[in-house]
Amino acid sequence: MALAVAESKHIRWANPCAQNAGIVNGMQESSARARVADLVLIPRDIGAEAKAIVEVALWAQHFTPQVSVLPDGVLLEVAASLRLFGGRETLLLRLREGVHELGFTPQLAVALTATAAWLLAQHADADYADAESCATLLDRLPVHLLQSVQVHLDTLQAIGCRRIGQLRHLPRTGITRRFGADVLVELDKAFGVEPEVRAWYEPPETFCARLELPARVDTTEALLFAARRLLMQMTGWLVARHAAVSRFSLLLHHDTIRHREHMTSTVAIALGSASRDLVHLTLLLQEHLAKVTLFASVTELSLQADDIVQLAAPNSELFPTTVSQAESLGRLIERLASRLGEDAISRLALAADHRPERCSTLSPAHRGTTPRSGHSTRENTAFPARPSWLLAQPVRLLMRQHKPFYQSSLSLLAGPERIEAGWWDDATATRDYFIARNDGHLLLWVYRDRQGAHAAEPGWFLHGFFG
Repeated sequence: MALAVAESKHIRWANPCAQNAGIVNGMQESSARARVADLVLIPRDIGAEAKAIVEVALWAQHFTPQVSVLPDGVLLEVAASLRLFGGRETLLLRLREGVHELGFTPQLAVALTATAAWLLAQHADADYADAESCATLLDRLPVHLLQSVQVHLDTLQAIGCRRIGQLRHLPRTGITRRFGADVLVELDKAFGVEPEVRAWYEPPETFCARLELPARVDTTEALLFAARRLLMQMTGWLVARHAAVSRFSLLLHHDTIRHREHMTSTVAIALGSASRDLVHLTLLLQEHLAKVTLFASVTELSLQADDIVQLAAPNSELFPTTVSQAESLGRLIERLASRLGEDAISRLALAADHRPERCSTLSPAHRGTTPRSGHSTRENTAFPARPSWLLAQPVRLLMRQHKPFYQSSLSLLAGPERIEAGWWDDATATRDYFIARNDGHLLLWVYRDRQGAHAAEPGWFLHGFFG
């Protein structure tokens, strides 16, 4: 079927079937219909195009911050990114795959100037034009690709000027007099005679994207494919903002035909450690969607970044480091929490209490080191030596020859460390802690109860073992 997009009585785009019939960009509608009687013409939707271009611009932020948004597409300055992404071919392949996944068909071209690349990309999927072949390829392009000659297309057609090369070989003074100086400016920018200055796309301060589904969706499995398009935009936005997301939400907008009121379901996702990795965020979203039951069909999706943190670009590592290992553990915790529930996985967090049995609390693992209400973390505090195994309840030690006894008489190696705390909750602890050793070279953590808090008679207690 021959299909074309029309604007202002001219063809703006034609599919391969229409192109094979001789329909080209810039042709009048009447001429196009004369060539193909059953041609399907669709009016151009500027709003939908602008939304699609922003989606591609956000995705392109993964590869370069120098993205320029045009009415019909995007321009990328990638010279500084080629080495980082493995060369021109690899970078183009990743760009092409990403645009396809967003639901669009790309036409890519690479040239030494932005205007030349833009003209080549409008004509065909041209890949690369080096310094030697660029001028030749540009001269062969149809003249209607130049934005500055759109109002003069009929005149150029009448004088037989159909190629850029034919226009370029006309006298420059005549071009300026008949078509204006903008034509020469565009030509000079394309051929590298005049420098170009472009404004780079600036992502918004906050991220919230919406996607209308092509049909009503009744299963969560089908929602993941569409939601990934939104995740691709959000991760590009995060890269541009030098940030990572710690909490985001997917909003499911349900069908309003069966329900009079507009209804929306929210899938909220909290991360244990902030991330902008597309694969990781997709897996988390998949786990959460698997637990969602749809009460009505979904017609639209919205994705919003609720909390973000600043995050520098990661350095490449030859061997695993503490940071990379912690990141792997954090991702495992996030996936387990998404499957088993946020409160099913717990971790220890420091609490502001000197008593060893109360200096830590259990908190949901996906919240990192966030303490419970009324407690504060002390990650930067330098604690004295602590045993790796702390007993749930201290054990009173026997006394032999006025020395504490555990399998043998104990020798005190270090101490005392005095702890006096608990007056605020009626669980006062007044202890002197020591590191002790018995004849079997077992290191113990013992304390002397200075005021007999556990019994009427002061004594020695075993509280932990050093590994």
